[in-house]
Amino acid sequence: MNRSTEPTLLVFTLGAVGERARHSLLPEELRDLEIGLRQSCLETALAAGRACGCRLEVCSPSPLDLPEDIRHAPQQGASFGSRLDRAMGEAFARGASPLLVVGTDVPGLSGRHLSQALALLADEPDRVVLGPSPDGGLYLLAASRPLPELAAARWCRRDTLRSLLRVLREAGRPVALLEPLEDLDARDDLERWLAAGREKDRRWHGLARALAARRRPLIPARLGRSRPALASPSLGRSPPFVLPC
Repeated sequence: MNRSTEPTLLVFTLGAVGERARHSLLPEELRDLEIGLRQSCLETALAAGRACGCRLEVCSPSPLDLPEDIRHAPQQGASFGSRLDRAMGEAFARGASPLLVVGTDVPGLSGRHLSQALALLADEPDRVVLGPSPDGGLYLLAASRPLPELAAARWCRRDTLRSLLRVLREAGRPVALLEPLEDLDARDDLERWLAAGREKDRRWHGLARALAARRRPLIPARLGRSRPALASPSLGRSPPFVLPC
């Protein structure tokens, strides 16, 4: 029997260590910093859900070290699409309505974005809300009712958003798009985020200093010694968040 319905935030992740193992953003000597930052992104997502009064669930292959009020949902399936499809179906069966799904590589996610998604779903219960990413993926997927077969979409690709829109259109589901948000998909994305100076967490500041130090190559000095020379950080592309593969 289903529980009474309530808004639920489902955070889809491999955990900080697992996400780094899937694709690392930093060299091995900065491993601990990167894991800390990935954990910070998870905490940011959960804080956004709390701000909106959502029930909180984390879907991961194995349970993570989380507060007792956060439910763990197992992440099972042969492909990303099948894992997501199963996780959302089971969440709806538990009474999640509306259901919002996010990942853990979007540091700019806030309660404001989740509130906008909830408002759009309240206006039209059959609607699906997507948060697009600049590189063709998405950082948020929200609905009040079960979705069509999500495994039919082309996940973890640059045409993921377009593919999912096609699947939803064929199922007759109206779609609303939120503002785009960047994810941390590669080293260039991380440096772009740090250069913008938008994050207040001290762990990000420590990483910015560590990366700045690594960008100071040694050049010959006049007295035959080596000294560091400032080098400008290279700003790269700004792709998005495609839910963790």
